[in-house]
Amino acid sequence: MNNFMKLLAIFLFIQFQRALSQPNLIQQLCKRNRYQPLCATTLNLDPRSKSSNLQGLASISIDATTKKTNETLTYLISVYRSIGGGRENYEKYGTCIDQDYGASVDRYLPAALANLKAKKYTDAISNMQSVVGATGDCQNQFAGRGPLPLTQRNKAVHDIADMTTDIIKTFV
Repeated sequence: MNNFMKLLAIFLFIQFQRALSQPNLIQQLCKRNRYQPLCATTLNLDPRSKSSNLQGLASISIDATTKKTNETLTYLISVYRSIGGGRENYEKYGTCIDQDYGASVDRYLPAALANLKAKKYTDAISNMQSVVGATGDCQNQFAGRGPLPLTQRNKAVHDIADMTTDIIKTFV
């Protein structure tokens, strides 16, 4: 029984240390990020973060960016359909849907995740910077002054994508 107790004590100690180290890893990572509160909140909300290393946290961040980008794309499609389309509206909303957010969801974000997994960090950064740029391109379709809900959504995607870019930069 004595050996069992020693093994149990060692196991519990390791589990305790591991549990303490994760918030510290997130805290250290987010401390160097321009979006510290967003970084900490985003990573801590995902249950996978409790057992993730730095690579895993970067992957979680890309997943969160993908979710936010998909939400905005869905919103854009909904608004475009509700206003009845038309050429002028298509030039604004259609560009955001097809070229900006569509490209982000279909190309840039999957490529960023693949490049992260392949340890091609510079390429992953470039992919994420394309997502950041897409938010500005969409906003510019409305001469910089889009409808307030769209402006807020563009900013939210911009910030989380830029935050993710900062996280991936820690590998370079």
